[in-house]
Order: sequence, then C-alpha cells, then structure tokens
Amino acid sequence: MNRLHQSSYFNSLFFPEMKTFPHEFLNEIHSKNQIQKIENSKEKRGYFDSDTPFTEKSWMSAYSAANSGITLSESLISGTIKNGFSLLRPPGHHAGHNRIMGFCMLNNVAITARYLQNNGFKKIFIIDWDVHHGNGTQEIFYEDPNIFYLSIHQFPFYPMTGLVTETGKGKGIGTTKNIPMQVNSENQAYIQKFKEIVVPTMERFKPNVVLISAGFDAHKEDPLGGMNITTKGFEDLTRIILESADRICNGKVLSFLEGGYDLTALSESVEVHVAVLNSFS
Repeated sequence: MNRLHQSSYFNSLFFPEMKTFPHEFLNEIHSKNQIQKIENSKEKRGYFDSDTPFTEKSWMSAYSAANSGITLSESLISGTIKNGFSLLRPPGHHAGHNRIMGFCMLNNVAITARYLQNNGFKKIFIIDWDVHHGNGTQEIFYEDPNIFYLSIHQFPFYPMTGLVTETGKGKGIGTTKNIPMQVNSENQAYIQKFKEIVVPTMERFKPNVVLISAGFDAHKEDPLGGMNITTKGFEDLTRIILESADRICNGKVLSFLEGGYDLTALSESVEVHVAVLNSFS
C-alpha cells in the first residue's frame, strides 16, 4: 500500500466504501462446516493444516477479503467502476468447497464469481497466473459451463494439480483449461502462451466479465516460486488481458491478489498491475 501511495496515479484511484455482507453469501461456495471451522478459530492460534496457520484475527481477515470482492462487484454492477483490484490477504485460490489449504481459507475470486453470476453476469472468465495451480477454484467450477477457469502455472509443483487433461466434467467439460509451465520460464514464454492460448480462449468464450487471480509469486525474486517473470513481465501480461477484455466485455475486469512473498517484488508488481488497470478505467 505504501508503494501505491507513492505512485503518480494514486490520487486518481477510486476507493469504494467497504461493505459487510451477510455470512449467507459464503454458502454459495463453501460448506457450512468449513465456514464454521474458520469462524470458530476466533480468539485462538493454531493450524488448519501444515501450511495454513490461523490467529485470533484470521476469521475477520478472511471474511473481510471475501467482502472486498463483493464490494467491488457492487461498484461494477452499479456502473461506478469498469475495473478494480482487491488488495487483500489471505489469498484464496486453493480453498475448495470443503477444504482449507495453502494459506487459503475462503476462495475470494470464486465467491465474487458466484455473486456476479447471481446478479446478471452469466458468463465469467477467470484467469489465474499465480505460480501455483488454483486447485480450489478449479474444483468449485469444474462442472459449471458458464464459468471458465484458466490457469497458467509452474508444473510439476504444489499442489500437483492442473494437468492439461483436466478440462471439466459433466456440463462443464471444456470450460477448464490448464497451461503447465516449465520451471524457470521467463516473460516471453508467458507472453507467447497468453497471445496463442489465453486470448483466443477468452474470445471464443465471450465472457461478460473477466476475473484475475493475480498471484505475483512467479516473479523471479519470489522465494516460493521457480519462475523468472520480471515486474515488466507482469505489466505486459496485465495489458494483454485488459486489451482483450476491452474488446470482449467492455473492459469489465476485477483482479484479486493471490500469492507473492518477496515484499519488494510484490509491491513493484502490484504497482504496475494497478497502473495498467487504471489506464483502462
């Protein structure tokens, strides 16, 4: 946030008033058992699993992160904004219908997608460029023909899902696409996949809105990833998506922070990501 404050465009940004929505909207995506488990962690410290710790404030942080997506959605629905970015923690794309894992408790992008779907946005395209495959998001929408999930990620790598053969199930066959990338992939390899696969897939699907699971842990400085994308690379990837969305869905794009664990690389990447979003607003 400090980095954004120092940016040349900060004063041109619009910050919607954060709203709190009833717990019931979480039930559209997550089981009551999972929601109760997170809520019961209040006033405690421990681990949901080996890599998902919780503290006394984890429930409120997760609930606020989920609410941020709904707040953005309301601004999009009303026409107040055309695009937006949710600067949030904890991330969400590993959280499944009844599973907490990988630092993720509630699936922020999935909750937002369902909320938009219930409010007139019938076809939704999710692009996930986190270094890890978003197994939770894929699982949640695996049989939904109207929500397309596309992930480009390092493989083989945690959580060991996201093979090209995973393409959906039932009515959702063909609305999941995975692009596994070799370790040490650089900017140009990603840009090529975006131009040759991601953009044509978006064009064929013709969504009403695009959601980005924007993980920046594929940055070459990130300690948890094994990729070599630079800050400029993330700027270019963002621009490709925004230019395509401008043609396909009148530029309606909502982006959500996922991973990113080197604070300098993360802040630089978020700054250029928001700059591109702002230039298309």
